[in-house]
Amino acid sequence: MTPFGEYLEQLRRSRSLQQKQMADIMGINPCYVSALEKGRRRVPSKHVISRVIAQLKLTQEEQAALWHSVEISEPQFRLPNTMSREEFEFVYKLRRSLGHLSHSQLVIMGEALDLGNQMRSLAQGGQQDQLRITERPNRIAPLSV
Repeated sequence: MTPFGEYLEQLRRSRSLQQKQMADIMGINPCYVSALEKGRRRVPSKHVISRVIAQLKLTQEEQAALWHSVEISEPQFRLPNTMSREEFEFVYKLRRSLGHLSHSQLVIMGEALDLGNQMRSLAQGGQQDQLRITERPNRIAPLSV
């Protein structure tokens, strides 16, 4: 199941809708709704997503969560031309490991990426020395100024 499929099912169930009713709202076949929820089909077009938002009258929070689930459910993406050799090597290792990563590995890589993003953000503001690691080893927080 994809994050999009999970969220679509959650939205449908939260409104007590059958898959047929959801299909009518989306303007698609009921079998397609089932396949989307189970992650057997790719995310539908932006037009279909927009229909879901309008027809179900999603809140801003629900819309943000829906679009996020769409983005993270994309099975393919383009690598930037500006990648370094080290980044290519990392992507290669990651690609070979997908489907077999432990929760701990995911947390460590996620925290490392978050730290890098924080450092870049602070460096742009001239505050690169303002990072500290909190008592919780899986959390990184900026120092208060």
